[in-house]
Amino acid sequence: MTASDRFMKKVSDYYNDLGYPVTWEGEGSKRSLEIQFKAESGYFTSMIFSPSGDDIIVKDEWGREQKIKATKGNLDMIKSWSETR
Repeated sequence: MTASDRFMKKVSDYYNDLGYPVTWEGEGSKRSLEIQFKAESGYFTSMIFSPSGDDIIVKDEWGREQKIKATKGNLDMIKSWSETR
C-alpha cells in the first residue's frame, strides 16, 4: 500500500464517519475518491482525490486541481474542511 493509498483511506474513513457522502470509483491507479460537501450557500460541491504516484491530485467540480503530498499536515488541512463548511 502506497502513501497515497493510506492517505486517501484516512480521508475516506474520516468523512465517512462524519456522515458525508463518500464514493470510490475505478480500480488501481485509475481509482478516485469523491466527497460531497454542502457549501454555505446550501448547494452541494464535490472534491475528487486521485493518486499520482506518492502524491494526490485534489480536484473540484470546476476542474481546478492541486497536487499535494501525502503528509500529516495536508491530512489535517483536508479534515479541517468539515469544520469550515
